[in-house]
Amino acid sequence: MADVEALCNELQQHIKDLQSGSELARRRATNTARRIITEIIDPEEEIEQHAIVLAEMAAIRMYIEWGFFDKIPDNGSISYAELAKSINGDEALVRRFGQMLVATGKLKRPQPDHVAHSRLSPTFKSGNRDGDHFTMMCDEFQKAYQAFPGFFKKYGPHEPKGESEVPFCFPDGVDGKLTYWELILQRGQDNVERFGRAMQGLQTHAWPYTGIYDFSWVAEYAKENSDRPLILDIGGGYGQMIRAVLAETPGIPRNRCYLEDRAEVIESVSKLSASDPVLKDVQKVVTDMHKEQPIKGALIYLIRRCIHDYTDDDCVKILKILADALPADEPRARILINDQINTEDPTPFVAAYDVLMMTCASLERSEKQFEELAKRAGLEVVKIHKKEGTSLGVVECKKAGVP
Repeated sequence: MADVEALCNELQQHIKDLQSGSELARRRATNTARRIITEIIDPEEEIEQHAIVLAEMAAIRMYIEWGFFDKIPDNGSISYAELAKSINGDEALVRRFGQMLVATGKLKRPQPDHVAHSRLSPTFKSGNRDGDHFTMMCDEFQKAYQAFPGFFKKYGPHEPKGESEVPFCFPDGVDGKLTYWELILQRGQDNVERFGRAMQGLQTHAWPYTGIYDFSWVAEYAKENSDRPLILDIGGGYGQMIRAVLAETPGIPRNRCYLEDRAEVIESVSKLSASDPVLKDVQKVVTDMHKEQPIKGALIYLIRRCIHDYTDDDCVKILKILADALPADEPRARILINDQINTEDPTPFVAAYDVLMMTCASLERSEKQFEELAKRAGLEVVKIHKKEGTSLGVVECKKAGVP
């Protein structure tokens, strides 16, 4: 029990540090608390916990589907009878799912047969990007995990390779026929839009947009160089990254920055950003990152959380395209890869997303693996920028041989 006592003392210190409002202390406290549970839980209880998590996910998913988290008032409560009536459903069914969420603390029961919001449940309201990320996990990836035994029985115990013979496509019977992105498209525009929203989730702590790489030098550069394109956000989705960078560094001219993505994404973001005070001036360009880069000679080619979607060979091709687009007359030009950095002993979160990326035949890479990709693409890693409290990093690259 000595390890448990040491962990309890560690947790007590983190709790004290929480009084200062430290976000890092909060994350350290939750991680230590989980380690304490791991040390003292009985193996039988561990299996019980897996059953609880699966049932809780199912209950949350149905309450999202029926819009119940929106119908629960911010202050006060609502009865199971009212919720059931709103969907013309069985009160007993609604109660059973609700009891699951009350049991795990995701909802509160202030009076018999009523539920109220907890501290966590507003996350699952409509429009919450973290909630969208949860539904994506349930609908898109959970069935890929469940199909692992069948997939590896068919293809053998080998790491998935290629674009279409992947676990993500296996449950739908389209492995070898469609890529994972083509399957997402096939599931309809609503699914595509949800996927885009989900990619904006978990950005406060897990995948912050800013605080890792300092873009202020770009604003100074822009004062002396009036023509060069400054920042290209490649595969930038709905522009959340470039928006955050420009909001943090207002000295960077927005009309000299570019957001690039597939046609269906650019069409959507062009409409949504028309009234956005930051994004409206950013130039939107339809681009296939696997083909020639249309904007050449830019100062920074930024690619955020895209490299982890692809195999090594595909990543090298993507990076070579960007390397070819770098200006020959500007040694300060950079390619910035903003992605999770894996380690020999990764956090549970990074390890979980490494398994998730396995469903698409990709992975979360280590510093060494990023360096190998860069070298194969004719690039040289200048520095890997990291920030305490997040596994996300920025791999800063320049063209090999440039002083």
